Amino acid sequence: MARNMSVIMAVLIISMIAGGRAAAYVVPQPGDYLDTSSKTRVDCENVAGPRTMVALVFGQSNSANHGETRYAPKREVYNFYDGKCYVAADPLLGATGDRGSVWTRLGDMLIESGMYDKVLLVPVGVGGTPVRRWTTTGDLHRRILDSIYQLKKKGFKITHIFWHQGEADVNTPKDDYVKMFTAMLEDIRKRGVDAPIYVAVATRCGSGPASLETQQAQRELVNTEKGIYPGPFTDALDTMDDRYDSCHFSDAGLRKHAALWLAAVKYSGRK
Repeated sequence: MARNMSVIMAVLIISMIAGGRAAAYVVPQPGDYLDTSSKTRVDCENVAGPRTMVALVFGQSNSANHGETRYAPKREVYNFYDGKCYVAADPLLGATGDRGSVWTRLGDMLIESGMYDKVLLVPVGVGGTPVRRWTTTGDLHRRILDSIYQLKKKGFKITHIFWHQGEADVNTPKDDYVKMFTAMLEDIRKRGVDAPIYVAVATRCGSGPASLETQQAQRELVNTEKGIYPGPFTDALDTMDDRYDSCHFSDAGLRKHAALWLAAVKYSGRK
């Protein structure tokens, strides 16, 4: 009994984070890319700086490592995972999939544009996930909170949040989608994160049509007074050249996808 109580107390202590809510280290999801053996670790202090973007990036597979081709950034793009910093290269640590990512390409584009000197990516996307799993009552919400907690411990402030999700919600009523997303974001704000969040219009996957209702929900979420900005309209990337399997982006599609994110950030008026 004493041993069991010790284990329980240890779990409770580990689980306490800002605001008194339980949400510390989260057991990885099936399919998460976690292999650090081929990654180059760097000192997080050397990544921090006034012109460093710290981007929490999440959603479902097109926010994770499910693109056709891998990419290794040429600029100072880094990957934050489990409280540590690594040189970014596909597949990114912390998200599902073992292929290519839009974010590595975007990192280079952001730096080459002159907007930032460095980019720190914090990927936690999980393939095939509906918004209900990310909202406050969902099992994946703790991945968001854990990232916030780990970043704070290292002295990082999240500067941007990129949300690419919706393909799993083509049958979700618009008002329900808005309600679940809003609850998720409100809880993020309670953690002291005031970074702008960019919401992609993304519903297309497979041979079926895009969901006009989910698209409308994603558009209606935009409210600059609440720090919610329009992300890219990626349903428009719908040719065979853009998606290698009719859902996930090809090499050419990943480049276009990244360029759309760059434009969303560049023309939002936020830095």
